[in-house]
Amino acid sequence: MRGLICDDHPLMREALAGAMRDRWPDLILAEASDYPAAWALAEAAQPDFCLVDLGMPGAEVVAGVQGLRTRAPEAVLLVVTGITDTALLEAVRALGVAGLFSKNAESELLIEAIAARVPGLQAMVVARLPRRQQEVLRLLAEGLTNKEIALRLKISPATVKNHVARLTTWLGAVNRTDAVARAQRARII
Repeated sequence: MRGLICDDHPLMREALAGAMRDRWPDLILAEASDYPAAWALAEAAQPDFCLVDLGMPGAEVVAGVQGLRTRAPEAVLLVVTGITDTALLEAVRALGVAGLFSKNAESELLIEAIAARVPGLQAMVVARLPRRQQEVLRLLAEGLTNKEIALRLKISPATVKNHVARLTTWLGAVNRTDAVARAQRARII
Protein backbone atom coordinates (compact mmCIF):
# COMPACT_ATOMS: atom_id res chain seq x y z
CA MET A 1 0.00 0.00 0.00
CA ARG A 2 1.31 3.44 -0.98
CA GLY A 3 0.34 6.86 0.33
CA LEU A 4 1.24 10.48 -0.30
CA ILE A 5 1.21 13.12 2.44
CA CYS A 6 1.21 16.72 1.22
CA ASP A 7 1.68 19.59 3.66
CA ASP A 8 3.93 22.64 3.53
CA HIS A 9 4.47 22.59 7.29
CA PRO A 10 7.28 20.08 7.98
CA LEU A 11 6.17 19.44 11.56
CA MET A 12 2.60 18.58 10.53
CA ARG A 13 3.73 16.46 7.57
CA GLU A 14 6.29 14.56 9.64
CA ALA A 15 3.85 14.03 12.52
CA LEU A 16 1.21 12.57 10.20
CA ALA A 17 3.77 10.39 8.42
CA GLY A 18 5.18 9.19 11.75
CA ALA A 19 1.76 8.32 13.16
CA MET A 20 0.87 6.42 10.00
CA ARG A 21 4.18 4.54 9.90
CA ASP A 22 3.72 3.58 13.56
CA ARG A 23 0.25 2.23 12.84
CA TRP A 24 1.11 0.60 9.49
CA PRO A 25 4.84 -0.27 9.36
CA ASP A 26 4.53 -1.76 5.86
CA LEU A 27 2.99 1.41 4.44
CA ILE A 28 5.13 3.15 1.80
CA LEU A 29 4.78 6.92 2.17
CA ALA A 30 5.99 9.76 -0.02
CA GLU A 31 5.94 13.35 1.24
CA ALA A 32 5.54 16.65 -0.58
CA SER A 33 5.63 20.26 0.62
CA ASP A 34 3.96 21.99 -2.36
CA TYR A 35 1.52 21.21 -5.16
CA PRO A 36 4.07 20.77 -7.98
CA ALA A 37 6.05 18.23 -5.90
CA ALA A 38 2.79 16.51 -4.92
CA TRP A 39 1.72 16.26 -8.56
CA ALA A 40 5.08 14.78 -9.59
CA LEU A 41 5.01 12.21 -6.78
CA ALA A 42 1.35 11.35 -7.44
CA GLU A 43 2.09 10.69 -11.09
CA ALA A 44 5.24 8.68 -10.41
CA ALA A 45 4.07 6.65 -7.42
CA GLN A 46 0.35 6.22 -8.21
CA PRO A 47 -0.49 6.17 -4.48
CA ASP A 48 -3.52 4.39 -3.09
CA PHE A 49 -4.37 7.53 -1.13
CA CYS A 50 -3.32 11.18 -0.93
CA LEU A 51 -3.63 13.17 2.28
CA VAL A 52 -3.35 16.83 1.33
CA ASP A 53 -3.33 20.20 3.09
CA LEU A 54 -5.21 22.71 0.95
CA GLY A 55 -3.08 25.73 1.79
CA MET A 56 0.13 24.70 0.03
CA PRO A 57 2.22 26.82 -2.32
CA GLY A 58 2.40 26.24 -6.05
CA ALA A 59 -1.27 26.40 -7.05
CA GLU A 60 -4.68 27.74 -6.16
CA VAL A 61 -6.56 25.26 -3.92
CA VAL A 62 -9.06 23.82 -6.41
CA ALA A 63 -6.45 23.59 -9.18
CA GLY A 64 -4.02 21.94 -6.74
CA VAL A 65 -6.48 19.23 -5.71
CA GLN A 66 -7.66 18.77 -9.32
CA GLY A 67 -4.00 18.26 -10.30
CA LEU A 68 -3.72 15.43 -7.78
CA ARG A 69 -6.98 13.90 -9.00
CA THR A 70 -5.76 14.02 -12.62
CA ARG A 71 -2.35 12.53 -11.87
CA ALA A 72 -3.55 9.82 -9.46
CA PRO A 73 -7.12 9.12 -10.59
CA GLU A 74 -7.52 5.92 -8.54
CA ALA A 75 -6.22 7.41 -5.27
CA VAL A 76 -8.53 8.09 -2.36
CA LEU A 77 -8.22 11.85 -1.80
CA LEU A 78 -8.33 13.06 1.79
CA VAL A 79 -7.96 16.65 2.96
CA VAL A 80 -6.62 17.85 6.30
CA THR A 81 -6.84 21.62 6.58
CA GLY A 82 -7.27 24.66 8.74
CA ILE A 83 -9.33 26.41 6.05
CA THR A 84 -12.95 27.01 7.08
CA ASP A 85 -14.31 28.73 3.93
CA THR A 86 -17.48 26.68 3.31
CA ALA A 87 -17.75 27.51 -0.41
CA LEU A 88 -14.13 26.55 -1.01
CA LEU A 89 -14.50 23.31 0.94
CA GLU A 90 -17.62 22.41 -1.06
CA ALA A 91 -15.74 23.07 -4.32
CA VAL A 92 -12.98 20.74 -3.12
CA ARG A 93 -15.49 18.09 -2.02
CA ALA A 94 -17.01 18.21 -5.53
CA LEU A 95 -13.65 16.99 -6.90
CA GLY A 96 -14.26 13.60 -5.33
CA VAL A 97 -12.58 14.11 -1.98
CA ALA A 98 -13.42 11.18 0.32
CA GLY A 99 -12.91 13.08 3.57
CA LEU A 100 -12.33 16.58 4.91
CA PHE A 101 -10.61 16.75 8.29
CA SER A 102 -9.71 19.68 10.53
CA LYS A 103 -6.10 20.20 11.53
CA ASN A 104 -7.53 20.66 15.02
CA ALA A 105 -8.59 16.99 15.19
CA GLU A 106 -6.88 14.70 17.69
CA SER A 107 -4.22 12.67 15.91
CA GLU A 108 -5.63 9.26 16.90
CA LEU A 109 -9.12 10.19 15.70
CA LEU A 110 -7.67 11.50 12.44
CA ILE A 111 -5.74 8.27 11.85
CA GLU A 112 -8.89 6.23 12.57
CA ALA A 113 -10.92 8.38 10.17
CA ILE A 114 -8.31 7.94 7.46
CA ALA A 115 -8.27 4.17 8.01
CA ALA A 116 -12.05 4.07 7.70
CA ARG A 117 -11.88 5.66 4.24
CA VAL A 118 -8.95 3.73 2.77
CA PRO A 119 -9.86 0.03 2.45
CA GLY A 120 -6.28 -1.13 1.97
CA LEU A 121 -5.28 0.33 5.35
CA GLN A 122 -8.01 -1.67 7.04
CA ALA A 123 -6.71 -4.84 5.42
CA MET A 124 -3.17 -4.03 6.63
CA VAL A 125 -4.46 -3.69 10.19
CA VAL A 126 -6.17 -7.08 10.16
CA ALA A 127 -3.18 -8.74 8.50
CA ARG A 128 -0.91 -7.58 11.34
CA LEU A 129 -3.03 -9.25 14.01
CA PRO A 130 -2.19 -12.85 14.83
CA ARG A 131 -5.09 -15.24 14.13
CA ARG A 132 -5.71 -15.88 17.83
CA GLN A 133 -5.96 -12.16 18.60
CA GLN A 134 -8.41 -11.75 15.71
CA GLU A 135 -10.54 -14.50 17.29
CA VAL A 136 -10.35 -12.89 20.73
CA LEU A 137 -11.30 -9.51 19.26
CA ARG A 138 -14.36 -10.99 17.50
CA LEU A 139 -15.47 -12.66 20.73
CA LEU A 140 -14.94 -9.45 22.69
CA ALA A 141 -17.23 -7.75 20.17
CA GLU A 142 -19.86 -10.41 20.94
CA GLY A 143 -19.68 -9.32 24.58
CA LEU A 144 -18.08 -12.45 25.99
CA THR A 145 -16.09 -12.33 29.24
CA ASN A 146 -12.50 -13.53 29.45
CA LYS A 147 -13.67 -16.77 31.03
CA GLU A 148 -16.25 -17.36 28.25
CA ILE A 149 -13.64 -16.61 25.58
CA ALA A 150 -11.23 -19.03 27.25
CA LEU A 151 -13.84 -21.80 27.23
CA ARG A 152 -14.80 -21.12 23.60
CA LEU A 153 -11.18 -21.09 22.39
CA LYS A 154 -9.99 -23.80 24.78
CA ILE A 155 -7.23 -21.63 26.25
CA SER A 156 -6.60 -20.36 29.76
CA PRO A 157 -8.24 -17.19 31.09
CA ALA A 158 -4.73 -15.81 31.71
CA THR A 159 -3.91 -16.24 28.01
CA VAL A 160 -7.14 -14.43 27.09
CA LYS A 161 -6.20 -11.64 29.51
CA ASN A 162 -2.81 -11.30 27.76
CA HIS A 163 -4.48 -11.16 24.33
CA VAL A 164 -6.94 -8.53 25.52
CA ALA A 165 -4.10 -6.45 26.98
CA ARG A 166 -2.15 -6.64 23.71
CA LEU A 167 -5.23 -5.75 21.65
CA THR A 168 -6.04 -2.83 23.90
CA THR A 169 -2.50 -1.47 23.62
CA TRP A 170 -2.29 -2.10 19.87
CA LEU A 171 -5.58 -0.28 19.23
CA GLY A 172 -4.61 2.59 21.56
CA ALA A 173 -7.67 1.87 23.68
CA VAL A 174 -8.21 2.52 27.38
CA ASN A 175 -10.17 -0.71 28.03
CA ARG A 176 -11.77 -3.68 26.28
CA THR A 177 -14.98 -1.79 25.43
CA ASP A 178 -12.96 1.03 23.87
CA ALA A 179 -10.88 -1.57 21.98
CA VAL A 180 -14.01 -3.06 20.43
CA ALA A 181 -15.36 0.40 19.56
CA ARG A 182 -12.08 1.41 17.92
CA ALA A 183 -11.87 -1.85 15.98
CA GLN A 184 -15.44 -1.39 14.76
CA ARG A 185 -14.82 2.23 13.71
CA ALA A 186 -11.74 1.11 11.78
CA ARG A 187 -13.80 -1.77 10.30
CA ILE A 188 -11.34 -4.33 11.59
CA ILE A 189 -14.30 -6.35 12.88
